[in-house]
Amino acid sequence: MSSSLADGIPRFLCAPGELGARIWAHDWGSTPLGPIDGWPHSLKTVVSLMLNSPQPMWMGWGEQVTFLYNDAYIDVLSLAKHPWALGRPTAEVWAEIWHYCGPLTERVFNSGEATMADGVRLFMNRGAFVEETFYSFSYSPVRDESGNVAGLFCANLDVSSRHLNARRMHTLSDMNARTLQEKTVHGACAIAMEAIGRNPDDVPFAQLYLAAPDDGAPARLLQATHGEIAGAAALFEVDAVIASGVSHLIALDPQASPAGLPLGLAGQPHRQALVLPLSGSGRGNNIGALVLGVSAARQLDADYRGFLELIATQAANAIRHARASEDERLRADMLAEVDRAKTQFFSNVSHEFRTPLTLLLGPVNDALEDSSAPLPAPQRERLQLMQRNALRLQKLVNTLLEFSRVQAGRAQASFASIDLAALTTDLASSFRSAIEGAGLRLEVDCAALTAPVYVDPVMWEKIVLNLVSNAFKFTFEGEIRVSQRIVGERLRLEVADTGTGIPHDQLPHLFERFHRVEGARSRTHEGSGIGLALVHDLVTLHGGQIGVESVIGRGTVFSVVIPLGCAHLPAEQLATTPAAVTPAPAAVAAFVSEAEGWTHSHAATVTQVASHGRLLVVDDNADMRDYLRRLLQPHWQIEVCTNGLEALASVERDPPDLILSDVMMPQLDGFGLLAALRAHPATRDIPFMLLSARAGEEARLEGLQAGADDYLVKPFSGRELAARIEVLRLRQRVRGMEAAATRRLQSIFSQAPVAIAILGGPEHVFEQANDYYQQLVGPRPLVGHTVRAAFPELASQGIYELLDGVLATGQPYVGRSVLLRLRRIPDQPPAECWFDFVYQPLLDETGKPHGVAVVAFEVTELATAKRAAEAANRAKDEFLAMLGHELRNPLAPIVTALQLMRMRGGDYAIKERAVIERQTKHLVALVDDLLDVARVAEGKIQLRRQVIEMADVVARAIETASPLIEQKRHELTVQVPASGLPVLADPVRCAQVLANLLTNAAKYTETGGHLAVRAWRDGAQVVVEVKDNGIGISAEMIGSVFERFMQARQALSRSQGGLGLGLAIARSMMELHGGSVSAYSAGVGCGSTFTVRMPALQERSPAAQEGSESAPASAAPGGLSVLVVDDNEDAARALAEALELMGYTVQVAFSAPEALALAPQLRPQVGLLDIGLPGMDGYELAMRLRQLPGMDGLRLFAVTGYGQDADRQQAMKAGFEHHLTKPVDLGRLDSMLQLT
Repeated sequence: MSSSLADGIPRFLCAPGELGARIWAHDWGSTPLGPIDGWPHSLKTVVSLMLNSPQPMWMGWGEQVTFLYNDAYIDVLSLAKHPWALGRPTAEVWAEIWHYCGPLTERVFNSGEATMADGVRLFMNRGAFVEETFYSFSYSPVRDESGNVAGLFCANLDVSSRHLNARRMHTLSDMNARTLQEKTVHGACAIAMEAIGRNPDDVPFAQLYLAAPDDGAPARLLQATHGEIAGAAALFEVDAVIASGVSHLIALDPQASPAGLPLGLAGQPHRQALVLPLSGSGRGNNIGALVLGVSAARQLDADYRGFLELIATQAANAIRHARASEDERLRADMLAEVDRAKTQFFSNVSHEFRTPLTLLLGPVNDALEDSSAPLPAPQRERLQLMQRNALRLQKLVNTLLEFSRVQAGRAQASFASIDLAALTTDLASSFRSAIEGAGLRLEVDCAALTAPVYVDPVMWEKIVLNLVSNAFKFTFEGEIRVSQRIVGERLRLEVADTGTGIPHDQLPHLFERFHRVEGARSRTHEGSGIGLALVHDLVTLHGGQIGVESVIGRGTVFSVVIPLGCAHLPAEQLATTPAAVTPAPAAVAAFVSEAEGWTHSHAATVTQVASHGRLLVVDDNADMRDYLRRLLQPHWQIEVCTNGLEALASVERDPPDLILSDVMMPQLDGFGLLAALRAHPATRDIPFMLLSARAGEEARLEGLQAGADDYLVKPFSGRELAARIEVLRLRQRVRGMEAAATRRLQSIFSQAPVAIAILGGPEHVFEQANDYYQQLVGPRPLVGHTVRAAFPELASQGIYELLDGVLATGQPYVGRSVLLRLRRIPDQPPAECWFDFVYQPLLDETGKPHGVAVVAFEVTELATAKRAAEAANRAKDEFLAMLGHELRNPLAPIVTALQLMRMRGGDYAIKERAVIERQTKHLVALVDDLLDVARVAEGKIQLRRQVIEMADVVARAIETASPLIEQKRHELTVQVPASGLPVLADPVRCAQVLANLLTNAAKYTETGGHLAVRAWRDGAQVVVEVKDNGIGISAEMIGSVFERFMQARQALSRSQGGLGLGLAIARSMMELHGGSVSAYSAGVGCGSTFTVRMPALQERSPAAQEGSESAPASAAPGGLSVLVVDDNEDAARALAEALELMGYTVQVAFSAPEALALAPQLRPQVGLLDIGLPGMDGYELAMRLRQLPGMDGLRLFAVTGYGQDADRQQAMKAGFEHHLTKPVDLGRLDSMLQLT
């Protein structure tokens, strides 16, 4: 309860809040308790205790248990019952829960024993609905003066959150534990809805919808906790929620509930349902919606809504998990089907390839073997290239076809007993030329067999050719040994080499389809990846086994073991006639030709020098290297390499101008070569084009993302390759020009005569900083460091936040004379520095900020000088305030004495008094002008604007200047309309401006002169003109008349007195009003014209037209008691004497202690206190006077020589009602006192 309300209220009802006042104002006479004055002390004590408790409490008193409560209990009642419940029987207040609370109440009254209830579920009436709550409370008896139980006291605690959270967490835990175990969508949804249905108090009904697989089709209801609800999908806007992904809160009409919707808690109809989207795996991919009923007994607050959203999240997770399980099963089935389809496709496409290959190889072979028309050497070379690669393609097709037949179980084997030693020897020896040409040895040891071995000759060819070809591919020194002999009851074929070997972890996967040993050194990276898999399957068809042993760096041994005889073979696949033992020439030629290509190479560099520079070709295929060399040789100096390692060594010796590289190569592939070049500063900018048989957008993107400048898919045309190379060449030239421009910019950046730094990214990492910036901030690491790491001392100085703001908004920031504490010397405390700086955001191509450019200037010396100037300015203000005070203090008794003499009447010294009075007023005006100029210069003038007529302002100004005008007997002409010239202005300050101009005109016009004041509207301005026929202003002085301390009237110069501030004040006041003042004179002796212009108002409101004059003072005070306190005895006595003549009772004190001693005896109604008292100033005296007994109604006026706005504000804060500046205007003081 506020102190203003406490007046007259019994002390026991005084407490914070509103209930104390409400109890006091209540009509208790109409209740069993009767008027408050008759309440027993015990009741008052309990009421006081209750009202002052921050705990929600209520109490009941008497037979009807009349209900009283405190402010904290208002939230328990709700506004539906507050303040209605005050003074009513408790059984009526809590009618809805009285079935529970009534017996507990009776027990307290009957037995006098306290009762306690913990976490009781209560349904409380909130007006619009009945709310489910949980409370812990106790009923304690209250005894009256006779010792009988007269009432009860209830302290209670709302524990609804605890119970509701526990109930809801149980639901969420139940859902989480069971739904994620389900592997089907239907099962997961059923279990989720079952868990939700077990909590009807929080979710009275629920429906789960799944989105239709087809766009535009309505969602399908999958599960519900209470069966179907009529028109539910449309009512709950299910499709809209799924489409938008935004939840909808649906308002239900309690008077028209849809069929199937159950009643809620306490039999209430439901008012709301929350429909939540079930989000899928991707953004915007919603898989359904969940309709959750909102309890009719709870408000949907943030906690409740969060619980319902968690239910939807868990349901969506369960559905996604189940759908992923279903998809995994489907994916496994699809993979099996794809595998079957792939095998069938290989078979079909291989058959389709054979026909065009036959038609291609036939004419090529005929042309090469035609002796009657021999081909020219260049044409023969081209056809031989075609023949070699067509045979290679035929070999691949045959391998694929054979492999697909074996995989499909359709291989038609014909096993026969043949001279296997001869066949194996011939097949292995066919590689002798290629192997020995590569500097290796070939040993073939196939002794005649002593027992028959049944093999399919064609399949055996493929087994031997693949194994020997594979050994040659991975052997670079040493030998290859082929041996075949009978071991026990089996034939054993071994192909051993001294090659690179196979890692141990790769051996189990060696015979899998398409498996490659990553990183293995080989003569070529080409191949289908199914050779060894085919060998494995062919050996298996023979009833045998294949094995492999290998040691890295020492070699590999493949062993094939098949049973002797034919008992293990199907009888229908045994040949009835002996098979030929001569190998098929085409099959052998394909393998041997490919092997010979692995050793075919050319000179590293072409001797001719072309105009476009040096180009490096890297490819493990000899034919491809020859083709590219011939194609590009006319324009480039060509060097060729067979793998990435050779190319890397070549580049290190002599970097080329451009590189063409295959992707799949032995030892170091194209990607590895590219990564190595890009990692080295000297080679990172060499244009690099990848050539690959891997087609498709993903392969191309992979190459470009790895750093390639271009990616060309085989097969390609020569013209396309030449065009792309030319593009890369031109692009490299542009890059060189850009690099040169960048170097020039970097030079400018480094040599700029200001501190510049570039910050990148959200952490503001220094990317660049020139020498000036480094010198500015002192020795510290910058480039590569964040601002926070480089300048830890700037924490809490606002710089980090400014940079964050510039990057977030994209708006530049300009700092002026910003003070920072910067550590320029290591291990020294930060020093104060002042900076001007600019934070300019750097924008990317999309206009989004990605960094900040910093330009900084140190202005510490300028800021220090500015601080010194500000300190001097403050000293000037303090001096002016002191000067005003010291000048006004002696003026106060003089003016008061003059006023006393006028009040007492008499004709003595009339002329002398007039002189003193004029000069005193002049001195006061000088002090006021001096202080006004100081306030204007500091921007401390506060305008009190209101709508006024210019005629009123002119009248006030004439009233102020009239004594001087009359004294010099000037003629004054006024042409100002009474209305129609409204302005929004401070009437006092405007009158001051015009009074200054009139006084100035009167002062500088000879006696008996002519003055004129005119006012009119000029468009959107009101114009006032003050004209005189005085001494005028010279042309050289007209521009400086408004400067401070300037007196431009040469003839009278200083004889007219004044500080030369009046016109300066006039101009400043008009500028504050948005107006102006100007001066004109035809010259010395021609008079002057001063013109004031101010913004005009279009219309005046009725309120503005009302007079603003204060009401006249009331009648005589009738003995008002006044205490005057001033250490200036003359001023104090003169003021006291004047007040006594006015009819007041006055007591004077000349110090603060004396005032404190007199105040309890006098008990003054008003205190006039000087502020500048010695020892204890007027502010402290005011505080101590108010603390004295009986001084509650004391009104205090500040009477002081300090007259600035800050002084007035301080006086108001100290509790003074008025601030009067010395010398005091007795008429104004009288008016103020009469209002007391």
